[in-house]
Amino acid sequence: MRDLRTRAEPIPNLGLGRDDFDRDYTAILYSHAFRRLRHKTQVFFYPESDHVCTRLDHSLYVAAISDLVCKNLRSRGIDCNPTLARAIGIGHDLGHAPFGHAGQEILNRLAKDIDGFAHERHGLRIVEKIDKPRAQGPVIGLNLTLAVRDGIVNHYGEDPSTSISPADSPKLDGRSYPCTVEGCIVRLVDKIAYLGRDLEDAVDATLLKESDVPGEIAAIIGTRNGEIVDYFVGDIIDNSDADRISLSETASKLMGKMTKFNQEVIYGHKIIESYKQKTRHILDTLFDWLMERVHEFEDRVDLYMQDKSLRLMCVFGKFIGDRSILYFEEEPKTLSRKGDLHKRIVIDFMSTLTDNFVFQSCSELFLPKSII
Repeated sequence: MRDLRTRAEPIPNLGLGRDDFDRDYTAILYSHAFRRLRHKTQVFFYPESDHVCTRLDHSLYVAAISDLVCKNLRSRGIDCNPTLARAIGIGHDLGHAPFGHAGQEILNRLAKDIDGFAHERHGLRIVEKIDKPRAQGPVIGLNLTLAVRDGIVNHYGEDPSTSISPADSPKLDGRSYPCTVEGCIVRLVDKIAYLGRDLEDAVDATLLKESDVPGEIAAIIGTRNGEIVDYFVGDIIDNSDADRISLSETASKLMGKMTKFNQEVIYGHKIIESYKQKTRHILDTLFDWLMERVHEFEDRVDLYMQDKSLRLMCVFGKFIGDRSILYFEEEPKTLSRKGDLHKRIVIDFMSTLTDNFVFQSCSELFLPKSII
């Protein structure tokens, strides 16, 4: 297997007693992509409540739980690195679009001519190409280790599998299992972290009551997020080994039932569906508007920024200007049509936007402003 600590550009001295995975964790923690997650929501778009789970909260939960699982497995003699698990966990959702999975579905449709959009694969693109642009030289993004990049691109939290063995070698395709025990832990913990929290948020939003949770789930696992996390985390620790990260048969069945319950009662709720329909219209409209601008101005950054009253255009122009090497030197080698390059730029840009910024931009562009 390739050295999992390799990175695009070697770092000879990490300093301050840090190892490679400490460095990756802090690189993600301080990145712009991670900061934006605080305004990207999971299920409930653009909430007024400060207590609704955001992508940033979820990523911190996954990192903390994965670290805990690793420490417990290591105490049983299983070779795993809590710092690596924490780095993968904090970075696993960097590729998410605004408006959660609804936004991902929309961007996937809009990007169908350029290999679609999936947040796992786009997370890899974020850390390798989009975040931390440089003015000269090859684009390397956050310059993370192979192990962390493999864990990010292959985390796929929607996979129903509850028993995962590391792949023999890293495949950065978003369709494989991670090649490390730590990556497999994050992949399974991802589900644990969002199932209970989405249920808790739905109760707070009065979409359902705790008493609506099926009796078998409530009796064995509980109905509160802390109870749900404790049950599944304890089960992973008891049933995993060096070759396989796994839940017990009983816990696997309960997770399947809980996932089905959440999908039917929360994610399929008529209010959530109505939000999705509005989101489709908003993102479709914004996509068309941005495509017109990039078709007209292309790499002439000053033209995007000529109207200082349009914040969206200034942000869009800076985004393109900061990544001129990527879009006008590197990407043309892989995209044969100019229209595909334009679409690549717009999809990349839209993926970085927060729920809040999308709403503010649409208001700026399409709602009349008072003159008195």
